[in-house]
Amino acid sequence: MKVRFYSAVLSLALIGTSVSVDAASKEDLLKEQQEVESRLKETERSQNQTSEKLILTKQERKEARAQLDEVNSRLDDLALKIADQQAAVAASKEQLRLTEEAISETLKELHQQEDLLGSRLRAVQQKGDVKYIEVLLDAKDFGDLISRFSTVSEIIKQDDNVLQAYKANVKQLNEQRSEQALLLESMKQEQRKLLVLQTRIIAESDLKRKLVVQLNTKVKELQQEQFSKAEEAEILADQRRLIQNELIALQEAERKAKEEAKRKAEEAARAAEAKRQAEAAEAAEAAREAAAQQEQKQGDAPPKAETPKTETSVPETETPSATPDTSVDVDVSRPFHLPVKGYVSSPFGPRNNPLTGKPELHTGIDLVNAKGTPIHAAAGGIVLRAGSATGYGNVVMVTHLIDRQVYTTVYAHLDSISVSAGQTVMPGQTVGTLGSTGWSTGPHLHFELHKGEWAVGQPNAVDPAPYIF
Repeated sequence: MKVRFYSAVLSLALIGTSVSVDAASKEDLLKEQQEVESRLKETERSQNQTSEKLILTKQERKEARAQLDEVNSRLDDLALKIADQQAAVAASKEQLRLTEEAISETLKELHQQEDLLGSRLRAVQQKGDVKYIEVLLDAKDFGDLISRFSTVSEIIKQDDNVLQAYKANVKQLNEQRSEQALLLESMKQEQRKLLVLQTRIIAESDLKRKLVVQLNTKVKELQQEQFSKAEEAEILADQRRLIQNELIALQEAERKAKEEAKRKAEEAARAAEAKRQAEAAEAAEAAREAAAQQEQKQGDAPPKAETPKTETSVPETETPSATPDTSVDVDVSRPFHLPVKGYVSSPFGPRNNPLTGKPELHTGIDLVNAKGTPIHAAAGGIVLRAGSATGYGNVVMVTHLIDRQVYTTVYAHLDSISVSAGQTVMPGQTVGTLGSTGWSTGPHLHFELHKGEWAVGQPNAVDPAPYIF
């Protein structure tokens, strides 16, 4: 598309190079400056609030981590106690097993002894004390009788002692088993209490860990928000600086226009004075000639040679008129053109974010083509930003002034950038190459058109399709 030189399309660069001053343009710029200043203050205020939230969240995360460490320390101590308790329970179980084995062996021996004594008692019951009497009667003398009697008594007493000893041993072992069983049950109860406490502390630890994870996520979100706010503030500051430069250019143009007007006025005054003086000289000459003729008539003097009349011509200064450069044509009806050929994979409007799946407003259109394809400026203007930005990846932003209306175009996800901030670009000039940087799922150009300056939240974004197709 051919375009005429600057006059209708080139944006804010016009103001710095134009000879004439447009008061309406200056008024528009002042209005834009006030809006940018307001948005910049709002962004800085929001950035400060985000910074305060970030500080508080980091402090909260620090406290939550300390609490988590304390809970985990308690959990570790409890795990050691549980391990010791489990070892004690195992030892008590082993001791109880050994006691029960001893009781079983003792009971076995006791049953054998009881069987032996029972056989003796049954014999005595059936035959009386015959055997013991026979033993006594077989005594040779009284001394032998006493000795035999003592022996029989000792045998009976010994059998009874053995029996009583076994019974006492069995009783002691049963008591020991009962004590051991009670101790084991007490240990098991203590172990159950420790396990219950461990379950509660584990649940507390899980809650603290989840809180720390949530706070980590919140810190990352706030850091990202803080980073985005800083970028937004930087973009707004660039816009403010650009507008200030254009206002300075306007003031310089006004000064030059006033100087030119003053110079022309002075030249006109000098020309008028010269003309007046010439007319006065002609009038004086005419008066002298009239007086001379009168004297000649009165004195019959020969006619005086007539002095040839000289006309004084005052050259008029001509103001050269500025003629527009007709080397290129302007398509006034369509000031923007397609920045890159390709099919539209995602139009302007509501959609689900391809990365998060969440609903959002797509503030531009996505044009798909091969990586490295040149991207052209949709209109002439001044580069507002050329670099990296969150989400956009490598991005170029260009500010335009068309028919006293400010526009901003955005070229995002670029693979490379070929312009710099503050540079003036012509319509169709290459600003970069197509890529897939930033939040992108594949090579494409994310193109935005803002009716006004770029602002936080893209409130000025409009559908670019009617402007470029």
